[in-house]
Amino acid sequence: MKIGRDSGRWLLLLGLLLIFVSVVAPGCQSLQKLKKGHADDHWICPEYADLPLRQGRFEEAVEHHLQVISQEPENGLAHYHLGYAYGQLGLHPDEIAEYLRAVDLGVERGDLFYNLGMSYMQLDEYLRAEQAFFQAVDIEPDCGENHRGLGLAHFKQEHYHEAIVSCRQATTLEPDDADSWHCLALAAAKSDEVGESWTAVKRLRQLDPDYTLDPLLLELFPAEKK
Repeated sequence: MKIGRDSGRWLLLLGLLLIFVSVVAPGCQSLQKLKKGHADDHWICPEYADLPLRQGRFEEAVEHHLQVISQEPENGLAHYHLGYAYGQLGLHPDEIAEYLRAVDLGVERGDLFYNLGMSYMQLDEYLRAEQAFFQAVDIEPDCGENHRGLGLAHFKQEHYHEAIVSCRQATTLEPDDADSWHCLALAAAKSDEVGESWTAVKRLRQLDPDYTLDPLLLELFPAEKK
């Protein structure tokens, strides 16, 4: 059940690291393509509810998924999709509540826990975000986004060594993901691993010459100022 997210990536600037959750670019932890009978086979979301979700009509998606849940209150997939729609409207407490309800009903998938982690990050609840990303990594260890999310949660708690480990794994799994290299560059910089930070910045620039670097990296590498 993966839907992509808008703009192709979310940025990392909030103080030192602010995260904007995107809406349409594909990724291994974005909400998966909505197909009847997909994955959680005993749950189905009708097309009238999922079509507006795929098309980015999130208020309509909320309305229709609430209708589905009124008829099937234990439809875990509908709760998950409803949570995602809430998140795209910026209603993160409602988003989290629906994700947790989906988990209670038996939905256990990496993309759900990744999105849950991102929701907690939006609310500055970094320990809970870390726990969600750990779940995502446990379920889908080969997804770089999961490790990047975990690295960001470590970073926000000033656990810089752990952040480096997670971000390294993210770049190994997804070597063309500029955000993962940015995550690694930041974590290495905060750990005084200047050489590794510079290597990550150079790789990031190769991938995206116009990438907006965090002010910390611009201070450390002033030649990178555009």
